[in-house]
Amino acid sequence: MAVHDVAVVGAGPVGLTAALALARRGASVVVLEESERLSTEWRASTFHPPTIEIARDLGVVGTMLSSGIVARKYQVRDRRDGLIAEFDFGLLADETAYPFRLQLEQYKYTQIIKDAIEERHDRVAIRLGTGVVGVRQSDGEAALTTASGERVAARWVLGADGARSTIRKALGTPFEGLTYDHRYLVLSIDYPVETLLPGICDVNYIADPEEHLLVLRVPDLWRVVISVPPHVTSDEAVSGKYVAERLRGLFGDHPELPLRERKIYSVHQRVADAFRHGRVLLLGDAAHVNSPMGGMGLNGGIHDAFDLSIQLGAVLTGEAGPDVLDAWAHRRRKAAIEAVKELTHRTTTAMAEQDEVERRKYQRQMSEIAAAPQRARDWMMDAAMISNVRTHDLPPRAG
Repeated sequence: MAVHDVAVVGAGPVGLTAALALARRGASVVVLEESERLSTEWRASTFHPPTIEIARDLGVVGTMLSSGIVARKYQVRDRRDGLIAEFDFGLLADETAYPFRLQLEQYKYTQIIKDAIEERHDRVAIRLGTGVVGVRQSDGEAALTTASGERVAARWVLGADGARSTIRKALGTPFEGLTYDHRYLVLSIDYPVETLLPGICDVNYIADPEEHLLVLRVPDLWRVVISVPPHVTSDEAVSGKYVAERLRGLFGDHPELPLRERKIYSVHQRVADAFRHGRVLLLGDAAHVNSPMGGMGLNGGIHDAFDLSIQLGAVLTGEAGPDVLDAWAHRRRKAAIEAVKELTHRTTTAMAEQDEVERRKYQRQMSEIAAAPQRARDWMMDAAMISNVRTHDLPPRAG
């Protein structure tokens, strides 16, 4: 039986990024995905500058830029008081070649990566419809067991199979953290929403003590993300009546809005106890999940994958020992806790603040930061995840 260099469990954006990056370093890779086809679910849609730099390294940045929307500004708003602060990514032009957020649906990115693998790398096999039910390790390899009973052997296994990761559960790795009381209702609207909310830009965070929101533009649609309180059931939240009330509260009287999607999901902040277990490594949502406020979850997972490809590539060629994987696991876990988790939690908490004194304090703080170029630049270094990758030594450097 052939032994692959790397077996990746999960053909989402993180797993396929790892596969492409490892293939570019000469590794033989097999990707095992339970679903019969790549997901077309509308999930994450924001790519920050360091992630776009990774796309450049992977040779897909041109396709991504031509497929997405370049968002050069984002706004912080209050439901009652309107615009509080506007931040211009142009302040980061001396820090990165890509001083903007790229709005591109996750499923389109995944297809772009899959196409690049199939066009350029015949040592990568993507096996759809192949679920994994278990993993075992020996001194020289790890073996996956598929749902059909097949054994797939590799020198290293990457668990990139999402928040409900089979690999993480098989390892018995704790996934501690919290679940927010509120959930989010996601509405995808095929209508020029900017005509209903004059003055908004492509990405808008809207604070409200009862119902905070995120309004952002993606290539084909506008997406509205609305917090849903615990007493509202999931069925009620996606009902026509509830959705109509939410849209009326946001837009006032408005023409009929074509809704292409409505769904509700819970929000978690969790991090696995360890990202490395012998020859098995966890990355992306299998290792850490966080609030969508800030658009950092998908990006953090891609950073995991790219960093790991460099370290694991060196191990596979004998240029480095396995200890670099321990360093990777420590570095990426620290990044997930100190940067992604803390920043997204801070934004989520501020958006939902109910104390009036604290709300006003947050408004003043945001307004003052946006009005001072150096403070705004420092703030955006965090918001754009450039500080994150520099603190945690993720190549390539911005610029």
